[in-house]
Amino acid sequence: MTDIDRCIAGRMRMLSRVVTGLYNETFAEEGVTLAQATLLMYMFVVPGVRQSVLSKQLMIEKSAMSRDLQLLQRNGWLTDSIRKGLFLTDEGQALAKRCHKRWKALNGAVREQLGTDAVDGLDLLTERILALR
Repeated sequence: MTDIDRCIAGRMRMLSRVVTGLYNETFAEEGVTLAQATLLMYMFVVPGVRQSVLSKQLMIEKSAMSRDLQLLQRNGWLTDSIRKGLFLTDEGQALAKRCHKRWKALNGAVREQLGTDAVDGLDLLTERILALR
């Protein structure tokens, strides 16, 4: 198989699964997934964000996000007034802080392992792919 025959989407999906797995392992100790930790950390920084805005900002399908938000709510980390905006409970705020600490450590380690060239390349790739939209 030549380079031109390689499927870009397939390669990106494979990389996404590998990286997501690394982050999921880190957040598993807190009882959440990467997707749920991302929502918690975002809502910590932007309290009262609307679900529709959050969906657009993070480019998450509304149905997938709704499932995660319902789980966060059932676990007592999200208030029950989702229609008024998304607010974390005190327990949710504490969890978001712990998740951020774990994210920061792992993200720094991954950046270091990848090196500047790869991270800069990822930034460029991200910019160009988003421009395709």
